[in-house]
Amino acid sequence: MKPEKNELDQRAIVAVLLSLAVLWVWGAMNPQTPPVAAPEGTPPVAGETGPTPGGAPPVVGADPAAPQLAPAAVPDRLVAVSSAEITAQLSSKGGALTAVVLPNQEANYDVTPIWRHVIGKITRSAKPEWSPYGDAPGPERLLSDVGALVVAGSGASLVAPGYTLDGAGPWTATATTAEGLSVTKVWSTTSDPNRLRVVVRFENATTANYTGPVWLGSWDKFAEQVDSYSSVTRPVAVVDGDLETLVDVTDVDDEVWAVEGPVSWFGVGDRYFLGAAIPDDPAWGKLSFVKVDAERQGAVLTRDVLLKPGEHTELGLEVYVGGKSLSKLSAVGHDLDDAVDLGFFGLFGRVLLWVLGLIHGLVGSWGMAIILLTVGVKLAFWPLTRASFVSSRKMAALSPKIEELRQLHKDDPQKAGAAQMELFAKEGVNPLSGCLPVLVQTPVWIALYSALLYSSELYHAEFFYLKDLASADPYGVLPTIIGVLMMLQQRMTPMSPGMDPLQQRIIRLMPLIFVGIMYAFPSGLALYSFVNTVLSILQMWLINRSIPAVMPAVDASIKATP
Repeated sequence: MKPEKNELDQRAIVAVLLSLAVLWVWGAMNPQTPPVAAPEGTPPVAGETGPTPGGAPPVVGADPAAPQLAPAAVPDRLVAVSSAEITAQLSSKGGALTAVVLPNQEANYDVTPIWRHVIGKITRSAKPEWSPYGDAPGPERLLSDVGALVVAGSGASLVAPGYTLDGAGPWTATATTAEGLSVTKVWSTTSDPNRLRVVVRFENATTANYTGPVWLGSWDKFAEQVDSYSSVTRPVAVVDGDLETLVDVTDVDDEVWAVEGPVSWFGVGDRYFLGAAIPDDPAWGKLSFVKVDAERQGAVLTRDVLLKPGEHTELGLEVYVGGKSLSKLSAVGHDLDDAVDLGFFGLFGRVLLWVLGLIHGLVGSWGMAIILLTVGVKLAFWPLTRASFVSSRKMAALSPKIEELRQLHKDDPQKAGAAQMELFAKEGVNPLSGCLPVLVQTPVWIALYSALLYSSELYHAEFFYLKDLASADPYGVLPTIIGVLMMLQQRMTPMSPGMDPLQQRIIRLMPLIFVGIMYAFPSGLALYSFVNTVLSILQMWLINRSIPAVMPAVDASIKATP
């Protein structure tokens, strides 16, 4: 293939690679929506709610600079709460679940890439022996000992009362808040081993009316800002049909991040696991991301109430704790599957994940399922890809004639454009036909990329030398091979002499940039990229062999053009 016939192909490659590079940079930068001032308190509900002094929910009234910490009036008492899939402690501090563990799921591997170990040896900061996947991980811990899932209280500060615990399933927790409200929680298991149920009841046990906020929440101690590709736990919620995630916990250092709308669920989650409280009434209260104290952040659901002596308000919640498998989350409902965020092309991603699951059911290996899915998508787009190459060659063959028309009508661009379109129509060439196949394919490839990046099904899935397709390749084998193959691919499509120098430099750097990205990404995604690159090279070789057979007719047609 002559160099001048490949500029469009090079641009297509640059477009796809730059799309992936931009996605990575965007995720690393990850600008968040700035926190907004907390809204005014919710209007009273007849017979139950009333105006709140100051009109603010509890998290708004608190002074962020001097948060009020819960007093340690009595030692913490813990009661074990468990099902076949959940192990947790019910704490007397807040009557909430804490130390939530998934006993049947292993935690992330502590992966040490070979390059990091080598640098550590040079700087004398590495361990003597290289352990690519670290020590054997224990069970997955979703919530720490200082975390709380469905903590409850009342008043203008997030000070959870001390609870009295009773029972061995159902479990009852009772407390009296500083404002005189009696709070009762009844925890129970359900037929789903990944779900618990809790009913929270607030009752005015005083002889005077209570006007003010009651609240429910979940919180923990979280790491500070990280890029969106790291698998770390974060406060999450679905409000008004949108997934909200507090990626940068410093966003709530000085302000409350309030989110308007019905609350489908709230809780904590990472890339692969989720702990979510699903209220029976999505409109029960307003949700805010808040700073609880000096160390912890979380999501709090607030409701302003007017309770006369002896009156009460209550809310039932389903509590899901488990993996972020789309099939499992969809079965629960309540928009819980929105926790799997596959980006702008999420619909394509969900279809591809479904197909990936079907293939896995047939072959029994997630690695082989990735390979077969990549091959299938590549074959599905074969006609479009070939059409793009053929169109590029036809356009290249017409280039001399196009240049003649430009010179002939150099003083009249409109005539030059009209003459070119007439030439395209006569030769049966669509100037956009080379770009359209790329535009059609790009959303699918980006969706496949996102699906593999966030697929919980790949968690701890082994494939040949890889112990976990959801972790990076510690040996760097796949990323290195991908870089070599991409350079080979560049040699098969030499750059056009007329190509912009900056574009040429970007193309030359792409293998290095892409390899750097693949070193940090899950090995399942690197496996997909490796297979896709091999198939692209094979596809290019086959198309280059088949295109010359159709070119003589095109060349003859061009020569016959007056």
